[in-house]
Amino acid sequence: MTYQKVVLFIGTNKMLHRIYGTIIIVGILGVVGWFGYQYYVSTQNAIRQLTANNAKLETSLQTTTASFDAYRENVHQEIENFKAELVRQQALNDELGSSLQAVQEANQKIAELLSNTDIIKNSLADPTLSESKINEEIDFIFGAIGCSTGGECLLPPPARRKNSNSTDSSGNTGD
Repeated sequence: MTYQKVVLFIGTNKMLHRIYGTIIIVGILGVVGWFGYQYYVSTQNAIRQLTANNAKLETSLQTTTASFDAYRENVHQEIENFKAELVRQQALNDELGSSLQAVQEANQKIAELLSNTDIIKNSLADPTLSESKINEEIDFIFGAIGCSTGGECLLPPPARRKNSNSTDSSGNTGD
C-alpha cells in the first residue's frame, strides 16, 4: 500500500466513523424522542382520565353531601318527634297517676263504708231495699266501666241515683 492509499484508507475510515457516530447519535436521539413522545401521550391520557374521575368524584361528593344533609335533617326531626312523644307520654303517665290516686282514695272510702255496714243485718231487716241498692250500685259500677273503656256507656241518668224504681238502660228495674 502506498502512502496515498493508506491516507485515503485512514481518511475513509474517519469518515465512516463520523457517519456511524452520527447515525448512532441520531438513533439515540430518535429513541429518546420516541420515549419522550410516548411519555407525553401516556401523561396526557392519565390527565384526561384523572380529570374525568375528578368530575365523577365531585358529582358523587355533592350527591352524598345532599343525601347526608337530608338524613341529618330527618334524624333531627325524628328526635324532636321523639321528645314530643316523651313529653306526651309523661303527661299521660301523670294523668294516669292522678287517676290511680283518685281511684285508690275511692276504694279506700268504699272499704271504710263496707267495714262500717252490716249487709247481713240490713238484708234481714229489709231484703227488697237491700237488693235494689245492691243492683243500683252494680249497674253504676258496670256503667262506669263501660264509659271508661270506651264501650257502651250504661251509667244511669242522674235521677236513677235518687229513684230506685226507675229503669236502667237494659230495661231492668231496680226492684
